[in-house]
Amino acid sequence: MQKILQYILPFKLQGNFSDKALNKLYEEWDKPSRQIQISAISFLTAVLYIVFTFMDKSSWLSEDVQTLMTKVYLLGMVPMMLTISFFASKNRFYKYVMFALALSPIVASICHAYIASKITNYSPFLAEGYLSVFWIFIVSGMTLGYALVSAIISSIILLVSTFYLMNDVGIYTTHVFWIMCSFSFGLLGALIFDRSRKTIFMNQQELHRLVITDPLTGVYNRNQLTKVLPQEIGRGVRYNKSFGLLMIDIDNFKRVNDTFGHDIGDKVLQNTAQVLSTFIRKNDTLIRWGGEEFVVMVLEVDQQSLSQFCEKLREQIEAEDFHLVGNITVSVGATLFKENDSSDSLLERADNALYEAKEKGRNRVIYA
Repeated sequence: MQKILQYILPFKLQGNFSDKALNKLYEEWDKPSRQIQISAISFLTAVLYIVFTFMDKSSWLSEDVQTLMTKVYLLGMVPMMLTISFFASKNRFYKYVMFALALSPIVASICHAYIASKITNYSPFLAEGYLSVFWIFIVSGMTLGYALVSAIISSIILLVSTFYLMNDVGIYTTHVFWIMCSFSFGLLGALIFDRSRKTIFMNQQELHRLVITDPLTGVYNRNQLTKVLPQEIGRGVRYNKSFGLLMIDIDNFKRVNDTFGHDIGDKVLQNTAQVLSTFIRKNDTLIRWGGEEFVVMVLEVDQQSLSQFCEKLREQIEAEDFHLVGNITVSVGATLFKENDSSDSLLERADNALYEAKEKGRNRVIYA
């Protein structure tokens, strides 16, 4: 369907993200606003059903049909929409909401067809069918996939039922046209809306990436550390989990800049960040602290494994060929999280250890 529409539409459609993690992140980002929309719209729809039920329809409905409509709406549609509204407002029920929301127009279309079969003058009643198709795509808050399935089934119910009710071919043809108008305008609006939401999400992700990323090396900057370090401290306190914090300084980096120039110095920083990124584990966090200093947060370690990790890291840097510069070395200050630590105390202890490593001749690891 999307490939076909892409040939017709003058703008590029935004499908699901190929990255599963990104797709999940989008769903989490999209969920709060969609919850509000579904809850509010479902409640309003229930109210409008109540209002319509008690409107004077005696000029085109018999008393029996009005009674039938009252039962269908007040005992069926109104409770269903209020239940969806309530469920949408509660996170624990949200996983059931989208299916129930997609089902509600189908139920409404079946009720519509049944009531229409009892009406002689059904003209004033047709607007509900047209509106319901548009409501599915634009107003309801359904995701595009659910909306498309719900709208197709609802439209088929409306078209098939009216085929047996409308004896005039011209009137039925016009009716089909208006259903198709509702469907096409609704689908187009839903596609534009879906594309807009995903574009906003991607723009926000890019802005977030820029805020937490060092532009030179491409690794995280201090902003990210101020976020993840308190989180890991909280996790360490709750679950008695230990983690290590390293401060890494490129030895004699000023000499590199003075001898080879700042462009080469920047390349050394980039290559160092690349080596560190390759060396650390998936759940560890690498941050450029500033200048020639980096911070690494190493998860799930004790003192022995942290010391081994630091020594291997130091050896890895020393063994790397940095082209014009040759080999470089780093000094490392390492510390382990303690129960009463704060972000400042951890950083201060690692920084003091780094200072000691440099004072003792550089190219070494000091554990504090």
